[in-house]
Amino acid sequence: MLTKNDLQQIKGIVKEEVKPIKKQLDTVEMKVEVVNKRVDQLGGQLNQTGQKLEKAITKSQEETIEVLSDLIHTGYSLHEKRIRKVEGILQITNPQ
Repeated sequence: MLTKNDLQQIKGIVKEEVKPIKKQLDTVEMKVEVVNKRVDQLGGQLNQTGQKLEKAITKSQEETIEVLSDLIHTGYSLHEKRIRKVEGILQITNPQ
C-alpha cells in the first residue's frame, strides 16, 4: 500500500509532468485567439467586398438597361425615319 509520502512524491512528479503540457496549452490558446481575430477581420473584409460587389452589379445592370433603352429608341427612330421616307416616296399620307 502507498504511504502518504509516496502519494506526495507521485503528486510532485505528476505536477512536473503537467507543467509543459499547461505551457503548450497556453500557447495553443493564444494562437487560437490570434486565429479568431484574423477570421473576424477577414469576415469584415468579406462583408465589405460583398457590398462593393453588389453596388458594382447594380451599377452594371443600370448601365446595361440604359444602353439597351438607347438602342431601342435609336432603332425606333430609324424605323420611323424609314417609314416617313417610304411614305414620301410612295406619296402616302400619314393617317395620324
